[in-house]
Amino acid sequence: MVARVICLIGIVGGLVCGGRAQDYLGTATYGELLPGSSEQVGLWWASSGWKIGQDRDLPPARGDAILIRAAKNEVEAAQLVVRPAGALQGLIVEAGVLAGPDGATIPAQSIDLLEVRYVHVTQPTDKSATAGYWPDPLPPVQKALEVPAGKNQAFWIRVKVPRGARAGVYAGTIRLQAEGYGAAVPLRVEVYDFELPDRMTCVTAFGFSAANVFRYQGITDPQQRREVIEKYWANYSAHHISPYDPAPLDRIGVTWPDIKPPQPKWQGGQPVKNEKHSGERSLLIFDDRKDQNVEAVYEPLVAIPAGGLRLRFAYRTAVPGQTFRVTLNHYDASGKWISGGNHDIGLEGEGQWQQFERIIRKFPAGAKSVQLHLRAAEWSESGEHTGLVWFDDVSLTCGTAALGGEGSQPGAAGPQELIEDGGFEPAQLPAVERDKLQVKLDFAAWDRAMERGIDHYRFNSFRLSIPGMGGGTFHARREPELLGFGADTPHYQGLFHNYCTQIQEHLRRKGWLDEAYVYWFDEPAPRDYAFVNNGFARLKAAAPDINRMLTEQVEPALIGGPNIWCSLSNHYQHELAEQRRAQGERFWWYVCTGPKAPYCTLFIDHPGTEMRVWLWQTWQRKIDGILVWQSNYWTSDAAYPDRDRPQNPYEDPMGWTSGYSTPAGQKRPWGNGDGRFVYPPLAAADGNPGRPILEGPVDSIRWEMLRDGIEDYEYFVILRRLLQAKGDRLDTAQKAEYAALLEVPAAVTKDMTTFTRDPAPLERHRDHVARAIGTLSRR
Repeated sequence: MVARVICLIGIVGGLVCGGRAQDYLGTATYGELLPGSSEQVGLWWASSGWKIGQDRDLPPARGDAILIRAAKNEVEAAQLVVRPAGALQGLIVEAGVLAGPDGATIPAQSIDLLEVRYVHVTQPTDKSATAGYWPDPLPPVQKALEVPAGKNQAFWIRVKVPRGARAGVYAGTIRLQAEGYGAAVPLRVEVYDFELPDRMTCVTAFGFSAANVFRYQGITDPQQRREVIEKYWANYSAHHISPYDPAPLDRIGVTWPDIKPPQPKWQGGQPVKNEKHSGERSLLIFDDRKDQNVEAVYEPLVAIPAGGLRLRFAYRTAVPGQTFRVTLNHYDASGKWISGGNHDIGLEGEGQWQQFERIIRKFPAGAKSVQLHLRAAEWSESGEHTGLVWFDDVSLTCGTAALGGEGSQPGAAGPQELIEDGGFEPAQLPAVERDKLQVKLDFAAWDRAMERGIDHYRFNSFRLSIPGMGGGTFHARREPELLGFGADTPHYQGLFHNYCTQIQEHLRRKGWLDEAYVYWFDEPAPRDYAFVNNGFARLKAAAPDINRMLTEQVEPALIGGPNIWCSLSNHYQHELAEQRRAQGERFWWYVCTGPKAPYCTLFIDHPGTEMRVWLWQTWQRKIDGILVWQSNYWTSDAAYPDRDRPQNPYEDPMGWTSGYSTPAGQKRPWGNGDGRFVYPPLAAADGNPGRPILEGPVDSIRWEMLRDGIEDYEYFVILRRLLQAKGDRLDTAQKAEYAALLEVPAAVTKDMTTFTRDPAPLERHRDHVARAIGTLSRR
């Protein structure tokens, strides 16, 4: 569950605890002037960990070159800032070859030049943030740019060090050319003497909407869709981010046996056992929607007998004094609804079981049949009324026959019931042998897509969908069922077990059991805990080796259900986690619209270090993975309900609420950038490109910081592994010195809410770890 956190302001020993941001974009305490900087055009550089304001002054310090340090097979970046006294026209930025030791080179193609763009924050995320222009999108530099006078224009200089590169320092230049201006900016890259793997240790699990990509980029052709998804996957792989579903265009083929339960006559409502008037069950109608009328309908039309109708039912309201409505809609001989001819029955409950009975003999002209509607509240055009009512023993019979008058027959058994299942009891299910409850699965297309995701793109997790689990959130939930059979039926149990067993054994053969996880319920409330654990128990019984993940902190009522706990970051409790780790369980954590300041967050209008520091906090607490609910959440269908005019995330940076009963047209803020780490291509920014846009995504500063944090985590993993393998070759003092480097310094993050917004302490310790890895590797 998302917690709202009051922002605290404080500075302790250079660390920031939720400090306000008004001084952040304009501070001049970092960065270095570069050779060639002049009164005409100021040139300076800064770490990628800063978010540079458009109006901040030139730094007082001077440096010799842009400096980047990275391991082999690693990506690192720095920022080159251009600040002209007069507007620069037609600015072109180009990178050259980097020359290294003994004739080694890093080609110019290994250097990406990205433009740092700004989004206008008009509604700050929280009290720590401020309105203004915040840097975030990083589109590639593909054409000449205009730089306004007196404004900073930052460029993201990103270097991918080739695998197998020679260790040492490489030097080159970034060339700038504009009308009446030219400069060559020195760039130095130091390559550490070790190599990062393609597949990272820290597990990542990020939501991704292929539908958003196709919608914004105007792609309908199947082959073009595959082409573009490949570009997105290449980008995600380069940032070490695993999407929930690496195979959005290739599903597992499923052929279910040809069995089904009797089709229900009632639509809507929920049969329940915990409250009834008679028998085993009643029908619960729960209307908690203020934007629509919730009801249950007996769908078949009931012909009106010559003697009229007798309507009977038992009902119980949740509270005394609650009013609600039951309605008979009328239809003519052709089955057309007769407008204005409804028979409405208004009732007021006493909070206990009551019975209603009425004889109806007057009907609109031309009425030949009726349809029964049960509601839990008064009906209105807007649906603002709410309520909760149980119904049972619903009956419609012939009115005359029921009274024993004309139309009744001596010795008859009683009036004929005109509706079925008015007691809402379980239907008589078809008999079937268990060996007939076999599911046929076709993995061919799915396997090809998954092999590419896992083997080529090196994704280290994927979300496994299991039909029949049900699901939901703290807001609402769906009951488990398969082919219409509920979880308490032998039909469901046979189908579910057969499906899960096949999936588990297929994953085992492919070697994918470690990567797969079932994430079927999100952020349960305490009232959902028993439901969630029942679902996990079914899954565990059918497929005990498939990982069961839950986005919730450790709670006693949930123990025994998930074996991967994924709590909101500010709800993680280390002592409880250690107890569960001792039982073989693992831990991830996540951020979303919460927490907010003073925690590390994903928001645009927060310091740049936060996403990177979050990964250091992840390592510090022995957490195995990170999760974010969405990565390309570009629009909210609630905030922007017109399908032809979705949100432009370059113009409106807010992540607006969708779902959770949010009315269409209402804007409820989640936070700037929530759910959005990549942007659509510039040509598709407004979701109406006019032609298919076959480009990949545009990166963001926060996306880059996530990648850097994941690589930092891997530095710690490599050093720990080396220390375990070679520790016996070290004396006590040496071993202690290396072991100390595995501890996250307080200068980086003292606790969950006290951490640096200056990347320098983080970069210093990373450098110490890198050099220790190089030294220990050679022992």
